[in-house]
Amino acid sequence: MAADASGATADSGPGAAEALSRWASLTWQAADPAAWSAALARRLGVAPEALGEDVWRLDLGGEPLDVVRWRHEGPGDEPTAEGRLVFEPIIGGAPAPEPAPGAALSLVAVAWSTVELDRAEADLDPWLLGPDPAQGDGDALADPHLGAHVRLRRSAALPGGTLVLTEPNTEGRLAASLARDGEGPCALYLRPTAGLDAWVAEARTRGVRISARKPGPLGPAVLLPGRTVAGPHLLIAEARATASGRSTIAS
Repeated sequence: MAADASGATADSGPGAAEALSRWASLTWQAADPAAWSAALARRLGVAPEALGEDVWRLDLGGEPLDVVRWRHEGPGDEPTAEGRLVFEPIIGGAPAPEPAPGAALSLVAVAWSTVELDRAEADLDPWLLGPDPAQGDGDALADPHLGAHVRLRRSAALPGGTLVLTEPNTEGRLAASLARDGEGPCALYLRPTAGLDAWVAEARTRGVRISARKPGPLGPAVLLPGRTVAGPHLLIAEARATASGRSTIAS
């Protein structure tokens, strides 16, 4: 896992016996963390919590998202309009957070942008568990909101519990993310406790911009468009049911 893409390094990952430990936390870097956390909170319908100077936390169903000040990685690395997502390494690992069943929204997956699915899956394999059989053939999945071929891998080591590996299949949002930021976290998939239709209806009363509903790798989903096509991207996904009627997304 390249440090410039994820914030973690290849020697900080877990071994097979440590796969149930969390080895990275999720941050959203922004030029103005207070203003951006408030903007995210309004779009998602969750309340931000101030943790200290320039750090604001959004609780996404027990999964923390920390909005922090932009961290310059080199000359010319200036803040973008919507910031960027980063996996921050947890040295030594930590227990995975407990789910919060009563939350309005829960983080269920993080998308990882790449130009080659096979290589990215091999590079990230120390952090990944096996594919979820309930999700079907991962190579046949796609996300029309991002313009991407998709492969799903479970990951107790990374935030959300599922990593959505995404490779562009059109000149869309994912291609724009790659052109701007390179490979790394690029989108969040969130599940509404009350269901997608109820969440969309409530969000529209708050003036939130919402795309048309489209099928996706984690079930039908809407996109919350931002100021740029390069993201990071926010997707609200209905839990997809199996033939037994049970969700394929773990609570």
